[in-house]
Amino acid sequence: MENDPQELERFKERIDLVEYAQRQGYQIKAQGKRNDWQHLENGGEHIIVSRKDDKQVYFNPGDDRDKGTIIDFVKTRQHKNLGEVRQHLREYLNEYPEPQKAYATALVPARLEGKPKEQGETATEAEIEEEKRTRLISEVLGVKRGLTDRTYLYSRSLTDETLDSPAFQGRVFTTEKNEHGFRNTAFPLYNEHGLASVEQKNTGYKNLLELPKDGIWVSHPTQGKGTPVERLVLNESAIDSMSYHQLKNDDKNTMYIATAGTVTERQTALIQRVIDKQNPQELILADDKDAGGRRFNINYLNDLQPARPFKELANQEAYSEASRPVQWHATAGRYHANLRVEYHHENSQEGAERVKYLTGQVERINSVQDEPSIEMMVQRSTEKDTVIKLSVAKADTAQLEVISQELYRQREQLRPEQERHPVNFIRVEYPIAKDYSRDLELASQGLSTSQIQAQAMQDEREREAQRLQKEQLRAEAQRLEQAQHLLQLQQPNDTLERRQQHKEGQQGKATLGITSVVPAKTDAGQRLPATEQLDGAGSEKELIIKVEERDKGTGSKGQAEAVKDTVERSGAKVGDIQSTSTSGLRHSEMKVAYRTDDPEIGRISNTLDAIGNQKGNDVVENNSDRAERREIAGKVENHRLSQQEITR
Repeated sequence: MENDPQELERFKERIDLVEYAQRQGYQIKAQGKRNDWQHLENGGEHIIVSRKDDKQVYFNPGDDRDKGTIIDFVKTRQHKNLGEVRQHLREYLNEYPEPQKAYATALVPARLEGKPKEQGETATEAEIEEEKRTRLISEVLGVKRGLTDRTYLYSRSLTDETLDSPAFQGRVFTTEKNEHGFRNTAFPLYNEHGLASVEQKNTGYKNLLELPKDGIWVSHPTQGKGTPVERLVLNESAIDSMSYHQLKNDDKNTMYIATAGTVTERQTALIQRVIDKQNPQELILADDKDAGGRRFNINYLNDLQPARPFKELANQEAYSEASRPVQWHATAGRYHANLRVEYHHENSQEGAERVKYLTGQVERINSVQDEPSIEMMVQRSTEKDTVIKLSVAKADTAQLEVISQELYRQREQLRPEQERHPVNFIRVEYPIAKDYSRDLELASQGLSTSQIQAQAMQDEREREAQRLQKEQLRAEAQRLEQAQHLLQLQQPNDTLERRQQHKEGQQGKATLGITSVVPAKTDAGQRLPATEQLDGAGSEKELIIKVEERDKGTGSKGQAEAVKDTVERSGAKVGDIQSTSTSGLRHSEMKVAYRTDDPEIGRISNTLDAIGNQKGNDVVENNSDRAERREIAGKVENHRLSQQEITR
């Protein structure tokens, strides 16, 4: 049967996704009061079905890639290509015809009915978005687009030879002056329709236009436009791409792609389109050497493939896809990284063998650790597919990367020979330091490879120390906040009044002052000792925090920024960071102000003391002011403890 280009749309409009899922064994667990969404479950797998543009869509909360329309639902669970999906859904409609519904009529299932869109509304929304995109990009790049200011790029150790390379002509600009009179360096992001967004950078400044992340930064080939590309290099930033080029420039005709940070599914699809068009012989994954970069590379190994053969399908662009007997996807939370592995097999025995193979890989990695670090759990196992979840601490993401590389090799062995990737098509290449920009900075200082390695280790130790410091300060701040909250709960007479006045007081801090707050009372009707000064007797105090740390280069954030963030979270007001650099050290100062009648004085005082005890920090404060705030904070804590005794 000849494919109808509108057939897929009719499937989406005509087939009730919830009803289809129920016929596949899913059961409704919950739904909206107006039936505008449904929560379904099958064998431990959960999906949410809702409405978008008069069509039903779904997503799997346990896998951010498992989402879409009825087409995606069938492809994922039936393991079919697009042609097979068409045939399957044709048969489904014949088996379960909708009563009194003409095949060509675009109908919406009853549970999704709502206010219909006016004719042309979607186009209008698209026009509004296009107008916004054009306006924002025009404001940034201006009319005359060129690289007229290289100051920032020089500060990143890039040379004129690199900037004048054919690869980067027309791929980096100087922006128009903004309202503060500054010009930034701009990197345009492109998609198949043209210019999609712009990333701006400067010393201590980074910005991506408030537009959908619907593009990638793409260089020209290093040998000029129109030349056949031999190698494609993927980086997280355009600065890293240019740094890589300057460090490793060789005879291979290379094209660079950067994602401006976190990689989206849309960007991955665009990268594959570039591969399809340029047909490179090798693909280099050159992301940062950290948990995020490793996670991106894990997913690239699964998602990207050599140039796909193009084929005409019902007047639409289509590509021949290789089979995927195993696929995987990495995600990350605040503290952990997860890898979802999905095997597709002919029978349950074959599935058990795949699980056994992966279990062996995990056990080998865990056996060389002081304590097992990879947790493995089978989430779903059927005759045709098995889903497994692996989890590690975020710092151990490299172990999931090892697993993904083994999965890649296994998939190539399971594929038909004609579908296998060329040997060494995809190669991971990490910098010595955190990223290639840092490698270039250290190399430009004359450091040897061994010296760069030593400095990279020192960088890592400092990052870990800063991370632990922030976690400790955050934990301390949370403990103090919980104590303060408990204290407030023990004052039932005027809690609401006190909260409102506290809110007004916080708004008054914008000018380094605070509105007077009526002191809370104990159950016995006595004023809290810690707030004896609140009836207009409080005073404003100021101090200076000094931070000394290793200078990591222009625009880099470090210990000073972590300290400022922590102090602001405590409730104090913090001024701008003022920094100078000498002999490889960064010296920073920031002005801090608080009031002694601030309800958060206990939290502020403890935070200042905790910061003062950290290496490299110095809290410069009048001795009498320090004694006073500690005394007031102590009274708050003592009163809290006494109230706990009373309630006991």
